Amino acid sequence: MVIPLRNKYGILFLIAVCIMVSGCQQQKEETPFYYGTWDEGLAPGSTDGVKSATVTFTEDEVVETEVIEGRGEVQLPFMAYKVISQSADGSIEIQYLGPYYPLKSTLKRGENGTLIWEQNGQTKTMKRIESKAGREEKDEKSKS
Repeated sequence: MVIPLRNKYGILFLIAVCIMVSGCQQQKEETPFYYGTWDEGLAPGSTDGVKSATVTFTEDEVVETEVIEGRGEVQLPFMAYKVISQSADGSIEIQYLGPYYPLKSTLKRGENGTLIWEQNGQTKTMKRIESKAGREEKDEKSKS
């Protein structure tokens, strides 16, 4: 099939316009998938009296909360952190800026919407939970 020269230039012009338009659009900065509150998945009946524990990741802090038998909900001290790198597989390396030593850990997506947190040689698989306001933490952009 022979395309007339005039149509070739028209097609090239349309392609160039599409590239220019898409290149000029500002990219939205996506919220990291791990923002929100996650159940740390402690086994019930721990010997130290901890019934459950959650961790909440926000832009500038990590808040861990435990429900301890006889004491109720206790918020553990938080440490600020920064994102160091993101790998091609989607995992994120973060560095905690605690008072004693910098601690690096990795966050990555697990199956069925879970978050895998590798820290100090330990791996926790966590599920997203609802906040105290009664709504699910949905800081993550929905994937199509």
